[in-house]
Amino acid sequence: MNIRRIIASALGSLLIFFSSTGQTAFAEISLPDGAVKGLPERLAALDDEGNAVNSETGEYFFHVEDMEYGKTYTKNIQLMNLREDATYHIWFSTEPLFKAGEIDLEKGCECRFYMDGQEFYKGDVNGKGNIDLTAKAYDCGSYAPGESHTLRCEIIWNDIDVMTTVDNGNRLVDIDGEHVLVGPNGSGYAEGEIEFKWIFYAQLDQEEGKTPSTGVLGSSAFWIVTIGCTAAMAGVMLFLVKRKEKNKGKEKA
Repeated sequence: MNIRRIIASALGSLLIFFSSTGQTAFAEISLPDGAVKGLPERLAALDDEGNAVNSETGEYFFHVEDMEYGKTYTKNIQLMNLREDATYHIWFSTEPLFKAGEIDLEKGCECRFYMDGQEFYKGDVNGKGNIDLTAKAYDCGSYAPGESHTLRCEIIWNDIDVMTTVDNGNRLVDIDGEHVLVGPNGSGYAEGEIEFKWIFYAQLDQEEGKTPSTGVLGSSAFWIVTIGCTAAMAGVMLFLVKRKEKNKGKEKA
């Protein structure tokens, strides 16, 4: 058998092996296997009023009463890793629950999200905008021991045209401590309600003192197989070269 064909075949098999493992190692995924709802102990998420994200379910509710037209409502959530022995990754998504009333607050309100002051989302309060937070969790980054970042949300009711069944709906007045809409003769009472929640996820990135996994290319098994293939190729080549030299010696004799 031709030595060059054997070498070419062996090298081709090795290249296919590298190609397939490379695709596996660098495949992109939005929420990796192992990321679960909730935050483990001492991985904290607190708003500016001291309210915490539910550590077991990862759920957080943004509640506003008596929302006023044109006023911006903000919420700052501090994401912190208070552990000393592990690095974690955090994601979050939104989940709409229900809406009711004559004022469509889903269409009438604008929502913006910022991470450490950098805007990454603009859309409705339910999470549908420039990105869809109901379909793909947002990557809030990796948190080493002692590291923290701030997730900020701003919501404003800025569209008055979403009001229905209201006379003279461009007027906003205060009745019995509640901001409502009324017509010129006290008619046309209207209100709106919307409920949604945020969900936080976490995944262990690395335990301190341990080298993080770097995928297939960084695993010992990968290199053992690669070295084994190379050694086998070298062995085949040496055997064929020696056999060819031996055959030449016989021909001369």
